[in-house]
Amino acid sequence: MDIRELLAGKLSEEELRKVKRAFDIIGDIAIVEIDESLREKRKIIAEAIMKVHKNVRVVCSKAGPVTGEERIRPLEIIGGENRTETIHTENGCRFKLDISKVFYTPRLANERMRIARQVREDEVVVDLFAGVGPYSILVARLAKPKLVYAIDKNEFAYHYLLENIKLNKVEGRVRAFLGDCREVVEEQRIMGVDRVIMNLPKQADHFLDVAFKIVKNGGMVHFYYFLREEELFEGAFKIIQREAGRFGRRIEFLEARKCGELAPGVFRVVVDFEVNP
Repeated sequence: MDIRELLAGKLSEEELRKVKRAFDIIGDIAIVEIDESLREKRKIIAEAIMKVHKNVRVVCSKAGPVTGEERIRPLEIIGGENRTETIHTENGCRFKLDISKVFYTPRLANERMRIARQVREDEVVVDLFAGVGPYSILVARLAKPKLVYAIDKNEFAYHYLLENIKLNKVEGRVRAFLGDCREVVEEQRIMGVDRVIMNLPKQADHFLDVAFKIVKNGGMVHFYYFLREEELFEGAFKIIQREAGRFGRRIEFLEARKCGELAPGVFRVVVDFEVNP
């Protein structure tokens, strides 16, 4: 039985059509988008979700858009336990996080695995916007790199990143840093790395200079960006080529693909490219 079937008789036909069947589940927390016209029915909807999804203990409603560099979305608890902290399992890794204080999307699980499978043993990897560690920790567990530098400026994300490094037993392979990635790579004198992960789609273009400074010749960069359909994928290519020219680096584009949709006609894309002199 799905949610709409369970709500039949409690909501009108018109209201049922507005109930979205698809939503994210992070750990044991469901994050749903409820039409404003259904606001008075939100607790009934939350109860239905928990009946259909037996593992869900908390239901949160989106209370606004994702904002700021730290990509936090305001949430309202509409059902279940009064908490926003959970442990999410993905690709064999466990991530403790508070969904009200850090950014996390389970929709990138396959994409994170795609990247991790490219990493070779003994690589040095830099995750410029690591969050709670979904890329860094998976890479460390799956690929056995020499070292992963995991950087984030959100204090809450950094707190959970440290916890998750221990939780997944990768203390020897992942080093966490709190701060702006540009400042951290300077302070730590990070240079000549094999791979750079840039998962900050709204602002990654502002940090390409960091990637070009630290990646070695023959190294790889994974660049995430938001593009409108009419810009695919040329909009990202132009930005990368322009910045590469500033640093006298030559680019070989290896792959470009969609990996999510921000809004109708606006896509999250990733561009994998190799950097050479």
